[in-house]
Amino acid sequence: MDEAEYCHRLALMYRGRIIALGEPSALKEQMESHHIMNLESSDPLGSMKALGDYPEILEIAVFGGGLHITVQDTISAEPLVRKVLDAKEIGIQQLEAIRPSMEDIFVAMIEREERKVP
Repeated sequence: MDEAEYCHRLALMYRGRIIALGEPSALKEQMESHHIMNLESSDPLGSMKALGDYPEILEIAVFGGGLHITVQDTISAEPLVRKVLDAKEIGIQQLEAIRPSMEDIFVAMIEREERKVP
């Protein structure tokens, strides 16, 4: 998905129709409300389960060997993530706010479309 960052124009198709079309920077701007944290922990699956029920955590997706966590606010979410994982004795190797990649944007757009389906 890294190659999408270098395209002049992108189209995202889902279920046979285009749900996004434009320059990568414009598509990212449409999703400005998505604040993403990169988490690398000793137990990614356990981390997903532990964090999944908190309203501050909007979405969790596997990304490489870690997780991308979409949150309402990275400043308040970081201590929450640390507290929850510490309580479960899950070690954190890395936890940082990052700029969303095109893959993050595409996943968010597809999930938004999924929520529209009855």
